Amino acid sequence: MSKKHSQKMIPFPALIIAILCLFAVTAALLVYIHHASTAAIREKDASLREYSRHYAFVTFSRDDIFWEDIFSRAREYGDTQNIFVEWIGKDLTVDYSKQELLEIAVASGVDGIILEGDGSDETLDLIESAERVGIPVVTVLSDCSGSARKSFVGVDSYDLGREYGRQMIRVANSNTREALILMNAAAEDTWQNTIYNGIRETLKNEGNHLHLSLVTQAVMSDSQFGGTEEIRSIFQEFYLHPETMPEIIICLNEQNTISVCQMLLDYNLVGQSDVLGYFATESILNAINRNILSASVAVDTQQLAVGSVEALNEYIDTGYVSDFVAMDLNTVTKDNLEGYLRHANTD
Repeated sequence: MSKKHSQKMIPFPALIIAILCLFAVTAALLVYIHHASTAAIREKDASLREYSRHYAFVTFSRDDIFWEDIFSRAREYGDTQNIFVEWIGKDLTVDYSKQELLEIAVASGVDGIILEGDGSDETLDLIESAERVGIPVVTVLSDCSGSARKSFVGVDSYDLGREYGRQMIRVANSNTREALILMNAAAEDTWQNTIYNGIRETLKNEGNHLHLSLVTQAVMSDSQFGGTEEIRSIFQEFYLHPETMPEIIICLNEQNTISVCQMLLDYNLVGQSDVLGYFATESILNAINRNILSASVAVDTQQLAVGSVEALNEYIDTGYVSDFVAMDLNTVTKDNLEGYLRHANTD
C-alpha cells in the first residue's frame, strides 16, 4: 500500500518577500563589489603617483625604533614636497650590510641619499661613487668625516658630551668613583671620541670637585640581540661582583639604553647605578618615570627628518648647502618628564 506525501504550498506573500530579500542581498553585494574595486583602483593610482624626486634612506639597522621614527617623519614630510623617501632594504628578506644597501641606492639612480654616516673606508668610497654619478649624499646623526657628503644633519657631538658631563655632575657626589661609558663598536670612532672629550672637559671645568674616573667599553650593537647579549654578560659580572659596578653608566644609543634598563630589572640592580640614556621612546620615558633611568638625552627626530630632506632639496635646487645643520638636544629627567610629554603631544 503506497503512501501519499502531501506537499505544502508556499504562501504567495512569503514568496514575494523572499524574492525581494534576494534582490536586496544581490544589490548590496554588487554595491560592495563596486566600492571595493573603486577603492582598489584608487589605491593603485596612489601607488603609481609620480614624484618629482626620489630619495634613498640608508641606515645600519632596519629594526631600530629611533631610525623608524626618523624615517616615518622624513617620508611624511617628503610627501608634502612631492618627494618619495624610500628606506632601502627595509622590506628585503636578505640582511644586506649598510655598504651593500648604499650600493643598491647608487645603482638605483636615486636623486639623493640620506645616510647614517660612519668612518669606514668602504662608506667613504661609496659616497665618492655617488658623487661621481651626481647623487648628493647627506649624513644624518653620525657624520662621515673626510667624505664627499654635502651636509651633516645632527647634533654637535662635543655638545652632546658636555650635556652628558653636566648630567654626571648632577647625579654624582664626593663618593662617586667611576663612570662606565658604553660605546657603540660599529659607530664612527671620531664621533664617539668627540663625545668622550666633551664629557672629560666638562668634568674638568665644572666638576673638578669630583674624583671621577671614566671607563669605556665597546658594545657591538649591530643587532638588538647581539648588543643585548654583550650587555647581559657585563651585568652578570656586576651581579656576581657588586663591588665592580660603576656608580654611573652612560649609553650612547637607544638600543644600549633599553638593554641596560632590562638588565637592571633582570638582576635586581635598579638603584645601584645612575644610568644616563639616549633618545626618548615610550619605554625609555617609562624607565625615567620608574627611576630606572636618571636621565636621557633626546634628539628631535622631526628636526632630523625635515632637516635631512631640506638639505638635499637645497643642494639640488641651488648647488649649495650648509656643511653642518645643527639640531636641538633635550635632556629628560623625572623632574621635567611631564612637561616633555605635554610638549611632545602638542607637536
